[in-house]
Amino acid sequence: MRNIIVLEDNKDINQILTNILLKEGYKVFPSFNAFDALKDFKENHIDCILTDLMLPIMSGEEFIQEIRKESNVHIIIISAKTTNPDKLEGLKKGADDYLFKPFLEEEVVIKLENLFIKKDFKENTTTFNNKEIIFQEGKTEIVINDDVISLTSVEYQMLRLLIQENNKVITRNQFLDVLYRFDDEVFDRVIDVHIRNIRKKIKKVYDKEIIKTVYGLGYSFIGDLDE
Repeated sequence: MRNIIVLEDNKDINQILTNILLKEGYKVFPSFNAFDALKDFKENHIDCILTDLMLPIMSGEEFIQEIRKESNVHIIIISAKTTNPDKLEGLKKGADDYLFKPFLEEEVVIKLENLFIKKDFKENTTTFNNKEIIFQEGKTEIVINDDVISLTSVEYQMLRLLIQENNKVITRNQFLDVLYRFDDEVFDRVIDVHIRNIRKKIKKVYDKEIIKTVYGLGYSFIGDLDE
């Protein structure tokens, strides 16, 4: 479950936003001033913050700056300040997105859905060689230069292990330890067959070597991990 802070001093609007989010399955921490929101933020794992700008005591801009001192959590401004300079100023302070009041329920929901899709993709994705190679957890495929290479479940688990231990040697025994529960027929020499099949699939779309044989030891993935 995703945790979201709603920082809005107008009780009616705060309740509207809270109801929208609860209906979508989020856990909501409603706050009516920045100090309470900061307390909630420090005491809980928060995935996103929806905040107004015109707040009592501490403004939304000041609140955003406080959050940004310690976190890159996603922040969406929802404000009655509806000019482009207002929007740009909010983004400069560190917000990731900006919605004008009055807002549509569907707009709030879509913004959050898109945010978490992108967040999940980023967290579960590893890229190499300036994003020429993209590997995403849970997908039995690897994308190389926009070409999607389908993998069997065993090939996926083997490649996953190689990528997780990038530039380290994976022995046949290490492969067997991971693979025994996926394929009863996996044994020492079959590892070589699966590696050969993975290489064949990759070679069709990519001419660089990314799985290196370390003779007498095993195999190593040698992609250049992107920052």
